Amino acid sequence: MDKIKTTVYLRAIDYGKLKSIADAENRSAAELIREAVAEYATRKVRARLPRSIGMGDSGMPDLAERYEEYLDGFGEDDPAGDACEAEREPHEGDGDGP
Repeated sequence: MDKIKTTVYLRAIDYGKLKSIADAENRSAAELIREAVAEYATRKVRARLPRSIGMGDSGMPDLAERYEEYLDGFGEDDPAGDACEAEREPHEGDGDGP
């Protein structure tokens, strides 16, 4: 693990608390500071989002709120009114058959 030496000025009261914690945990103050900085940096650094997020624009500003309405009938084999007359099988009594 690479380390860089640095100087940090702490308030006396904070250093006193840090030393008490370090003594109680049988660790060094420097170790606690490194741990605290690492945790803070991890929280502050955002995870990189995939580049594909936000690339598309549906043009529908209410898509998220009304998605159920937009998807109504999606995936159905023969939604009402979608089949062309020529594609439908003739039924008895339609006048199309013998």
